[in-house]
Amino acid sequence: CLAWEFEMELALKKQALEAETGLNIRLKYIPREIMEPNRTECQFFEAGYLEAEAVKRGKSVDVKLVHFSPALAEAPEEEIQALRHRAIKSPFDFIDFWAVDFTYADGKPFEHHWQDFRTRKDRSLKTETDIGWEYEDKGTKRLCVKVIDVFGVDTTTVINVEV
Repeated sequence: CLAWEFEMELALKKQALEAETGLNIRLKYIPREIMEPNRTECQFFEAGYLEAEAVKRGKSVDVKLVHFSPALAEAPEEEIQALRHRAIKSPFDFIDFWAVDFTYADGKPFEHHWQDFRTRKDRSLKTETDIGWEYEDKGTKRLCVKVIDVFGVDTTTVINVEV
């Protein structure tokens, strides 16, 4: 399936549909470069998959990355196999940047309340936020987690937490 963008939680629906039908579904982004004049080649990136969970500590909430499958570029098969193997062994190695919007709502722009990223000097990356976000009122809250991988592809998921 080729698209300019995909719904945020499409990866979960894709997995359910694959299990139900036995089909192998591949979601690929149409690169913006395809619209450039005189462009003869471009890479199509497969949509990534992101799983995160809320971590409650008393009244505060943090987010922990649980699983990430990067958007792998179209490349020769031997390179893809090596990338897939590394993505299974060390999936968080493919993350360049990630951020959390603790007050996410449909139709509202993503707002970075917390973020972490790699630099040239510091290649480390946290896999859990350390902000201890506290909500003013109780109820079900929606959090949006956004990852930008080393290929520049955005993978996003929305999680709920009861406070």
